[in-house]
Amino acid sequence: MLVPALLAALVIELLAALVIEPPALPEPPVLPEPPATPGPGEPATEDDSIHWTAPVGCPAAGELRRGIERRLGRTLVSSEAQVDARVEPRAEGGYRLALRASAGTLVEERTLEADDCRALADATALIVALAIDPVAVAEVIEPWAEADPLEPPVAPSPTPAPTTTAPADERLAAPTADRPTEPEPGARRRPGGLLRAGAAVGLGAVPGVTGAVSLAAGLRWTHARLELEGAYWIPRTSEPVEGARVRVQLGTAAVRGCGQLGRDRLEAPLCGGLQLGGMRGDGVDTPGARAAQGLWLAIEAGVGLSWWFRPRWALAGSFSAAVPLRSPGFELSGDPPLRLFESSTVVGRLGLGIELRL
Repeated sequence: MLVPALLAALVIELLAALVIEPPALPEPPVLPEPPATPGPGEPATEDDSIHWTAPVGCPAAGELRRGIERRLGRTLVSSEAQVDARVEPRAEGGYRLALRASAGTLVEERTLEADDCRALADATALIVALAIDPVAVAEVIEPWAEADPLEPPVAPSPTPAPTTTAPADERLAAPTADRPTEPEPGARRRPGGLLRAGAAVGLGAVPGVTGAVSLAAGLRWTHARLELEGAYWIPRTSEPVEGARVRVQLGTAAVRGCGQLGRDRLEAPLCGGLQLGGMRGDGVDTPGARAAQGLWLAIEAGVGLSWWFRPRWALAGSFSAAVPLRSPGFELSGDPPLRLFESSTVVGRLGLGIELRL
C-alpha cells in the first residue's frame, strides 16, 4: 500500500513540474501628459502686458496680440513685452496713436496718425515684434492671410524669368497695370474745338463807352489755340460839333493765335491777332448828310482767363487792346471840312463770356 501511494505522489510532482507558466508581460509605462499648447490665434497666457485702447470699429487687443505673434512666428511669451497703446479719433478726421512699448532694455515711444485705425494696429504689431526679436521678424515669410487683418502681406517668391528677353522697344511699349497706356502721338496732337459767346465794354473805336457782342470759334491744343471771332460794337453818337453829330458803329472779324498756360481748372491764353472790318457813320441833326463807310484794319494783343467749372463749360474773361492801322474819319464837307469823329490811336475792350469745349 505504501509503494503505490509514493508512486502517485511522485507522478503528481512530475506533472506539476512539467506545467510551464507563461512569463508575465511588463506593464506599459505611464507617459506624462504633454502640457496644453494654445491653439492658433490664442494668447499663451492671459496677462496684462498688452494694454490696447481704441474706439469702436478698431481691432481689439486679441487681434493685436495675434498680429505680434504672426510677425514673430511663434507664441508670445507672458510678460515678454509691455505695451501701452491708446488710439483716439482726431477732430479733423482719422485717428492718432500714442504708443509706448518695451522689451528687455529697449523702449519705443511713438505717436502715429492715419486715416484707418487698422493701419495703426498693423504698425503697433510690427513695432512691438521688432522690439522683441527683429531677427525673427526678418525670417518670417508667410503669405497674406485674409482672416487676420494684422498679418502683413508678403509677396511670393518670384519665379525665374526666361533667359530670352524682349527687344527694348517692345519692353518700353508694353503697358502695365499701374500705368495706363499713353495715347498715340498723333492722338495727342489732334486739336479739339471751341465755341465762345461773350459781351464786352469797349472804348476808343466809336464815340464814348459802348457795349460789344462777339462770337468765336476755333481749335485748341493743350498749350495753344487758334480762333476766328466776329464782333459788333453798338452804335454811339458823337458830341456835337457846331451842332452836327455822327452816329458810328463798327463790325470786325479777327483771327488770332494764342499761347496757353494752364493749371487745374484755370487756363490763361496770351493772344495776338489781326482785325479786319468796316465802320459806318450816319449824320445826326445835319441836313443833307449822307452815310459813310470805311475800312477798319488793326492789330491786337490780349490776355484771357478761363475757369472750367464743368468738364466742357468755362467762364471766360478777356482784355484786349488794338492799334488801328487804318480807320475812317467822319467829317462834314466844307471849306475847311468839319471833323466830327475819329477813332482813338489805341482801342480797348474788356469782355466776359461762356466757352464750350467741343
